[in-house]
Amino acid sequence: MRGTILGVHDGRGVLLGADDRRLEFPLTEWRSAGTPSPGQIVDYVEEGGQARGVFAVPGASSAFTGTQSSSRILGIIGLVCLVASFVIPFVPTIAAFVLGVIGAGQAQQERDDTALLLSRISWIGALVLLTIGILTILAIIAFVGTIGFAGLWEGWENF
Repeated sequence: MRGTILGVHDGRGVLLGADDRRLEFPLTEWRSAGTPSPGQIVDYVEEGGQARGVFAVPGASSAFTGTQSSSRILGIIGLVCLVASFVIPFVPTIAAFVLGVIGAGQAQQERDDTALLLSRISWIGALVLLTIGILTILAIIAFVGTIGFAGLWEGWENF
């Protein structure tokens, strides 16, 4: 029978069969090279409500092929905002942080390691840039305050 892999988690795969039924299979039943991935077209034998002998169909494509998960898209947009924050300081940095945190949460649920990495780079980078920005502003305030204090102490005429 033919089906499409829906996902893999906790050592088990789930596929959608030709009759629109979901079937589970242990990863020990995966008979092709590599690991099963969502959207992959497979051939299998059904035994007792489970898929057995699951093979990837070479050259087969599905409707899922080429689509990105929502968490991966959030991670990519977060990285774009992070890069933009080097030009426009504040708003893109906040956007990169928020998108990174949301994307990381979704990536953990979807078990998408690439999306998790992108999202973590986004929110951690934004946090670093925000910290550097705040420290810079505080340093400028301290410097200006010191000059003002010195002017008051010594008198503006001698300064």
